[in-house]
Amino acid sequence: MSEAIVVTNFRRRLAKQACEGTAVPKLAYMAFGDGGHNGDLTAKTPDANRTTLVHELLRKPLREIYQEDLLSATAAGTLETNELLGARISEAGVFDAAGNLVGYKFFAPKIKEADEEYTVRIKLRF
Repeated sequence: MSEAIVVTNFRRRLAKQACEGTAVPKLAYMAFGDGGHNGDLTAKTPDANRTTLVHELLRKPLREIYQEDLLSATAAGTLETNELLGARISEAGVFDAAGNLVGYKFFAPKIKEADEEYTVRIKLRF
């Protein structure tokens, strides 16, 4: 499990909630993509101002979400054996129920094979 970048737009929504009481939708989805790596297969440098993944391939409801400590939330999403076969998965992002990116991470690509499930856990620190 690795930590993610919490994006600026989500931080803005939290600040607005603190001042105005505007509801922030709960975390609901994980998206997987193949745009998080460079040509040499190293992870791209993350940017807190992103609002989307680089190249999203599939978005699914979260498999689980839990709080490990008082200042974090960990979300997990799983690709099933029949999903994204042969894709080079190198980015994953957590989205709220309204479809807004909350946080994401880039990593070296993992080729998704047919006989495996692939679970990504993203720890968001607040």
